[in-house]
Amino acid sequence: MRKLRHAVEAVYDVRWLAAVMLGVHLFFLLLGYTAASLRLEWAIVMREEFMNSLRGYVPLQSVAAHLREGSLLEAVVITFVHNLSWGAFLSTTLTGVLLFLPALVSSFRALYVGLVFYGNVSSPGHLLVITGTVLLEFGAYSISAALGTALGIELVRRGDVRRALHRIARGYAVVALLLLLGAAWEIAGIYFLMG
Repeated sequence: MRKLRHAVEAVYDVRWLAAVMLGVHLFFLLLGYTAASLRLEWAIVMREEFMNSLRGYVPLQSVAAHLREGSLLEAVVITFVHNLSWGAFLSTTLTGVLLFLPALVSSFRALYVGLVFYGNVSSPGHLLVITGTVLLEFGAYSISAALGTALGIELVRRGDVRRALHRIARGYAVVALLLLLGAAWEIAGIYFLMG
C-alpha cells in the first residue's frame, strides 16, 4: 500500500503537466474525429494512409490472431507490453528530455485515433469499449508524457535530475496499472463484440 501511495504522490507532483497533456490528447482526438466527419481532404488522406499502415503492423496482427483463437490473456499481455514500452515509455517519457516532444507525439497520436474512430462506432457496445480504452490509455499516456516533460524541465534548469528519475520510477506504477486495465478492457470488449 505504501508503494501505491508513493506512486500516486509522484503523479500528483506532475498533475498540472498531466492535465495539459490530457487536454492535448482530447483536443486532437476531437479535431481528428471532427475533420473526418466533415470529410476534409487532409483528414481523409491521413486516415487512409494510417489505416493502410495498420494492416502490416505486427503487434496488431499478433493481437488479432490471439483474439481469433480465443487467447485473451496473450492478447492482453501483448497489448499491455506494447503500450507500456512503445506507447508510454519510448514515445512520451524518454522523449521528455526534448521538452515539448511528448506533447507533439501526443497530439499526433490523438489526431490519428480521432480519424480512425470516425465511422467505427456502430453500436453502444463499440462506443463503450472505445470510450473506456481511450480514457484509460490516454490517461496513462498523459501521465507518462508529464513525467518525461518534468525530467526535461529538470535537465534544462540543471535541477534535481535524480529526483525526476525517481519520480518516473514511482509514477510508472500508475501508468502501468492504467495501461493494464486499458488493455484488459479493450481486448475483452473487442472479444465480446466479435460475438
